[in-house]
Amino acid sequence: MIVEILSICDAATDYSGRLNLLGAFEGIASASAPITRESCSIAIRMRFGVLEEGKHLVAVKFVDKDDNTIGPVMNAGISVKMQKGRESGAHNLVVNLNRISFPRFGTYRIQLLVDGEWKSEIPLLVAQARARSRITGAMEN
Repeated sequence: MIVEILSICDAATDYSGRLNLLGAFEGIASASAPITRESCSIAIRMRFGVLEEGKHLVAVKFVDKDDNTIGPVMNAGISVKMQKGRESGAHNLVVNLNRISFPRFGTYRIQLLVDGEWKSEIPLLVAQARARSRITGAMEN
């Protein structure tokens, strides 16, 4: 099994086997802790070989620098089926999150496990926002 995509983003959908991502990001900022993100998505695309056909348990979790799990572990059962004549097949998974909370500033990791085995992870920076020194216009970031 190969992880082709593991991303945190503003939104994601799986439309007929096509994984759509909107607004991939690597961090969030807030003036004070704890920090709550109202909504976001984890987009996952995995490629399975023909010998990996069948049922698998996928888990996604957030961990802090000390490997403590933050929030609930999100579990999903998937069934991998190969199209005839193919050596591998992609499987998409979208995890939609609402009001995920981080107790303090720092770097967290989003971990992907399949059948209890670690497969991939990405960092998520949760930072303290800096005060803006001027008012920006509507078209400025």
